[in-house]
Amino acid sequence: MLRMPALESSAAPEPPWRSKPRRRGVPRPQLSRDVVVAAALQVLDAEGGEALTMRRVADQIGVSASSLYGYVDNKDELVNLVLDRIFEEIDVPPAGGDWRQTLKQLGRAMLAMYRRHRGVAVLTLGRVVVTPSMLAMGERVLSELRSAGMPDQVAAFVGDLCGLYVSAFAYELDVTPLAGHEQDFLAQFTAWIKSLPAGRFPNTVALADAAVAGTAEQRFEWGMDVIIRGLASYLKEPPGPAACWPSGG
Repeated sequence: MLRMPALESSAAPEPPWRSKPRRRGVPRPQLSRDVVVAAALQVLDAEGGEALTMRRVADQIGVSASSLYGYVDNKDELVNLVLDRIFEEIDVPPAGGDWRQTLKQLGRAMLAMYRRHRGVAVLTLGRVVVTPSMLAMGERVLSELRSAGMPDQVAAFVGDLCGLYVSAFAYELDVTPLAGHEQDFLAQFTAWIKSLPAGRFPNTVALADAAVAGTAEQRFEWGMDVIIRGLASYLKEPPGPAACWPSGG
């Protein structure tokens, strides 16, 4: 893997959500935007996304909550800054690869990132996540998709689709109450399914064992394969109005 060099400020303007630090009064030597973001990430790693508040981050640093507003405008900006920080951990695959493998590699890398920072995935759900650290990754995917002949509208939607799948999968792993008891639950679930009236639920009963087969990793890989197979179909049959596709696609 080759880590892409950081984009220079001249290459990409600041995102609209990023404010300029506004220190009030005498600057506190222990405070900076980097310190605030690092403290927020510590809170997330230890306590999860629901615990992230300006007050909790201030407590982590040992200052008042009001002092943080000289460095970030609000919680939304803080979340975006945290996401920008953790996406810096992802290595962008080398250029010239196959778009299918690139998507799979990036999907795995994103899931691994979320597993290192459990509690962060929930912050991406319902949020348009576009940060400077994601630009090189997005550009690589778009370049390979367009080079392969993928319709532009499909290529434009891929990042959102794959990002939603990975973050939702990671969130489910974060919140599962079955840690350490998965096998007991699966055994009980399978036994209940098999006890259903076979005459009424013949297919459900027949696939009881198949429904719980595989590890979380295998299920994730299968989901990525489904997405990629679906995307590949657009190389032969571009989307049309019948699929309720945007008229410009």
